[in-house]
Amino acid sequence: MSIWQWGRHLQKQELIATLNNTLQLPPVPLTDIIAQNPDWGSLTWRRVTVSGTFDFAHEFLLRNRSLNKRAGTHVVTPLKIDGLDNSYVLVDRGFVPLGREGLDNRKQYQRPAHVQMFGLIKESMPAKLFAPNDPETGGGRPWVDQFLRVDITKVSRQLPYSVLPIYLETMQNPDDPLLASQIVRNSSGGRHDVLNVTGPSTVENFGMDSPDAEYPLAAYDTTPPPDIHLGYVYEWAFMALLTIGIGLVIQMRRPKAAPALEGREHSPLE
Repeated sequence: MSIWQWGRHLQKQELIATLNNTLQLPPVPLTDIIAQNPDWGSLTWRRVTVSGTFDFAHEFLLRNRSLNKRAGTHVVTPLKIDGLDNSYVLVDRGFVPLGREGLDNRKQYQRPAHVQMFGLIKESMPAKLFAPNDPETGGGRPWVDQFLRVDITKVSRQLPYSVLPIYLETMQNPDDPLLASQIVRNSSGGRHDVLNVTGPSTVENFGMDSPDAEYPLAAYDTTPPPDIHLGYVYEWAFMALLTIGIGLVIQMRRPKAAPALEGREHSPLE
């Protein structure tokens, strides 16, 4: 576990370097990228522009999300891309507070249908080691309305069309100079995120008492900074050494065998 967290620490340092470089590139039309038949893995965190029409009938939620310590969900909606035949991309439209995520409440936020927007390219997120799995989809199974993560392979099994192998996060301000710090930051959910558990348990549930707003609110799925992983490296290493030490002490204090009885007459009962 300590080695695993050290690897995560190094990955997060690489992520920060990639963010600092990629976010300096100007936004480009998503259609231009698609036309180049790209390597999508190299385009994560790239800012793009796109226009299209939302398919609200196949919208779903990402549960266990928070914004400013308010519990809620993210709303993900397929977008039919303008200018391309039958090309769709999943779009994380943003945050809806807990209590307003039901389908009836959500309908009032299903507008506008046609949009021109800035988006941040994100990669598909299949379940990782020790992480809880999402329900199985497709194959005649019921529609799954809530997921823990955007696992595009799993999500696409219940859609009537194919989608791009990446998804977009809606950007409220694509030129925000603090954008990188909003994506990699130390939050109340940091220690939960580092173990691949989405969402902290300390968020406040304002529910239906939350003030009206133009939901969903643009929000990013954040990731904890490298130092949190480094802290876990030392914690797991300490626990490993402590376990080894306890095991050695137990082995050194093994009980001695009882001395043999010599020259003693035994009764029939013995």
